Amino acid sequence: MITSVARITSARRFKLWPYLLIAPSLLALGLILGFPIYKLISLSFERYGLAEIIAGKGVFVGLANFTETFTDPEFWKILQRTLIFTLGMVSVSIVIGAWLAHLMVKMHPRIRNILNGVLILVWAMPQLVSISVWRWMFSFDFSIVTALINSMGFEMDNHNYFVNTVSGFLIIGGCVAWGALPFITISIYAALTQVPKDLIEAAEIDGANSRQVFKSIILPMLLPVYIILISLSIIWDFQVFSHIWIFLDSRPSAEYYTMAIYAFQKSFGLSEYGKGAAISLIMIFALIGVTGYYLRQMMRMGDE
Repeated sequence: MITSVARITSARRFKLWPYLLIAPSLLALGLILGFPIYKLISLSFERYGLAEIIAGKGVFVGLANFTETFTDPEFWKILQRTLIFTLGMVSVSIVIGAWLAHLMVKMHPRIRNILNGVLILVWAMPQLVSISVWRWMFSFDFSIVTALINSMGFEMDNHNYFVNTVSGFLIIGGCVAWGALPFITISIYAALTQVPKDLIEAAEIDGANSRQVFKSIILPMLLPVYIILISLSIIWDFQVFSHIWIFLDSRPSAEYYTMAIYAFQKSFGLSEYGKGAAISLIMIFALIGVTGYYLRQMMRMGDE
């Protein structure tokens, strides 16, 4: 009897131990993020502008900020633009990253190590430096891209690439994809190295071509990794802010507004902090579903 009680007590302690280990981290996160999140939620239900800042107190307006946001045609245009930008960035990043990863598998080890080093350097480069380099490449006065185009016989002196939103978003998207590629490529390459070569060789002996091998063996085994990378890319690209802000000298026109820029401008540009908080909260709820799906896939991979 005493032995069985001791075993039950020991089992309970073992079950509690993981929670005790993560408790300090959860407590720290709660203290750091708890008040900002509380303040964001409370602001979203208030009218809080310059007059309220001077008075030191906001005016409770209930769901008015959300109602005005959802009935604003500009909100839906910006949301659509953000979704298109996110979808484009995720697609380009994943496709190019997967292509590079498959190339790395077939490369000579020395060339692969050089490419690995280049990717790590790109990943380690501070975002501000990376954006500044890209901005210089397409600058109005000293663009190296314009110089190359001029050397081919085309006259493009003092060309502003950001007058047209299509070319502007393509350049910004290129910079975003450039920063995301190292993580995606190295993650897919690491997953590819775990695919059993015996299965691939057996399929090739049975007459399967490279497309059939990829579809029947490689893709199913890498699917959890792809899902995680797509989920993370959606989270990152949906809230892109720094790239647009720096490329456009902190003065983006309305045609370049994404959800993050829109929330910032509402809060700090127009001093409508309540509406800015409401938009930010909408963004958070939009990403909660993606984050939940990502965590679910991570738990599945852990169980496997």
